[in-house]
Amino acid sequence: MNPVVIALATQRLTQLVTEDTLTEPVRRRINNWAYGAPEFSLRERVAVLTSCDACMSVWAAAAVLVASHSRVTRPLVGILAASGAALIVRGVRDKLEV
Repeated sequence: MNPVVIALATQRLTQLVTEDTLTEPVRRRINNWAYGAPEFSLRERVAVLTSCDACMSVWAAAAVLVASHSRVTRPLVGILAASGAALIVRGVRDKLEV
């Protein structure tokens, strides 16, 4: 699969997990679950993972690469890539309109 498609899909999946309003309730539940957990415990690490773009992008890239090799999940990679590209275009357009 094209490396640009992989990069766009990874970027979008990372954003979906760490920033999107759609997944905010899940992040909130994870943070509540991890509240007060010792540093570097599994709970604390999962909470960090769902809020850290750099951390999540490594795992998102792994998931996208695995998905890109399956006939069943390959279309999802394309959908994530198209969504990521659309958001980038929107961001550029918004900057140009300022």
